[in-house]
Amino acid sequence: MIITLTTDIGWEYAAEMKGKILSINPDAKIVDITHEIMPQNIRQGAFVLYSIVPCFKKAIHIGVVDPGVGTDRKAIIIECKNAYFVGPDNGLFIPAAKKLGIKKIYEIEVSRKASPVFHGRDVFAPVAAKLSAGIKAEELGKEIKKYVELDFGKATVEKGRIKGKVLFIDRFGNIITNITKKYLKTKEFHVKIGVVEKKVKLYPSYGYAKEGEILAVIGSSGFLEIARREGNAAKYFNAKEDMEIEMFF
Repeated sequence: MIITLTTDIGWEYAAEMKGKILSINPDAKIVDITHEIMPQNIRQGAFVLYSIVPCFKKAIHIGVVDPGVGTDRKAIIIECKNAYFVGPDNGLFIPAAKKLGIKKIYEIEVSRKASPVFHGRDVFAPVAAKLSAGIKAEELGKEIKKYVELDFGKATVEKGRIKGKVLFIDRFGNIITNITKKYLKTKEFHVKIGVVEKKVKLYPSYGYAKEGEILAVIGSSGFLEIARREGNAAKYFNAKEDMEIEMFF
């Protein structure tokens, strides 16, 4: 099975993880998803994993966005149909795993020899390598029932207004929300984030907007994004993660 890597650790540390994988299974095929998740931003990492899992028929997904590394947080394997997730028990994998259907979850015993600051290399990479070599998950951990939840929440409609939240801000300054296409009844609407309000148009893609225009698009994962053509929408709205976003027509 292919091994994917989604982390916030940068390319140098990711290379150490890949070296560890290949030292255990030289035939492993490794795909870098990204190593540029915003530091400690579990929700952004979860969103990226949620977005990419449908692109892989069979894969082992390692995730390292792990502000709790070295504490008593669990290291886990999540078994799904045709996929495994290996990494911290902090909610990082849950939206993606639920999309595929969770079968079982296993807790990995962390060796005392493992670096308390780099479980990606010393715990998750070896486990993923062994899974890719055909070792079964139940041989690598004990089954557990409880795990840390994470979801993106659901938008609501109140008095003609759609209310959602900002999931995260990407590196372009685009505002990723938890509002899906089904809530959008027109191609023009008002967006309010904090104290800033702006009438925007919904376009098929960014290129349809004029330079500097604030716009809305439906991202490739099906969620509404507020963007600025050749600019930064987050700065315009002073938007931050978890802020409420309102839409009205």
